[in-house]
Amino acid sequence: MLTATKWLTLNDCEINSKNLQALFKNQIPAIRIPKFASSGECEKLSLAIENIGFDFYENVEPPIGRIGITQFEYGNTRKFDYFNAVKRATETYKKVASLSFDPLERLTEFLRYNVPNKVQVAYDNEAYSHYFAGLIRHINIALLHMDFARLDAPNWEIGSITSQLAWNLYVKEPSQGGICKVYNRQWEPEDEKYKIPNSYGYDYSLVAGSEIKQNFPVIGDLVIFNSRNFHEVLPAIGERITISSFIGKMPGGDIVFWS
Repeated sequence: MLTATKWLTLNDCEINSKNLQALFKNQIPAIRIPKFASSGECEKLSLAIENIGFDFYENVEPPIGRIGITQFEYGNTRKFDYFNAVKRATETYKKVASLSFDPLERLTEFLRYNVPNKVQVAYDNEAYSHYFAGLIRHINIALLHMDFARLDAPNWEIGSITSQLAWNLYVKEPSQGGICKVYNRQWEPEDEKYKIPNSYGYDYSLVAGSEIKQNFPVIGDLVIFNSRNFHEVLPAIGERITISSFIGKMPGGDIVFWS
């Protein structure tokens, strides 16, 4: 079992090279970029998203609406099905971004300014294709879970990452609730026995006594946290819409995005 050490702070941290490395190492709970997008940019994104409309994940309760695809949906074996769907998903994301701005492109520039290694969308040499990055979600509640490609995609290019973050840009904030609650408890292989049957969620006994960071949804803010940590979204009243992807650190230090 990994021994959790206390985070150096419970405050939001600014984006810089030192804090990015600390977040990859789970030494701090979150980086927040206030006003990453203006209210006008978010309003235009929201209108574009509304015009396209959400699909919903199959067999996921409570329901989560999405525009785009995730690697997780395709399991560890349906790699080429995923890459066949990437082109359409990317085109849809770019259609939304073209009506306002491209959050992924802007964040890429932020990271390139703060890390010495390459920063790019992940690429699969076997499929000769980039991954999809830029998932748009209507998510008003999410069960306790974690995201870590070494578990979800061990036979994929992203399965070789050494650590993993997630970012969320808040395009719409709910009138109440919708907090992303992150626990200072990282997933370990033996934790799979605590997974709830027929669900993506985990038993709360895993996070008993853990430090907690509450990430409040604020329109235009972008929040980054370590997705190997167990986390959940508390119930929200009103629309909570985000654009997001994962950020992985490859063995050589390069940074890659995927959803």
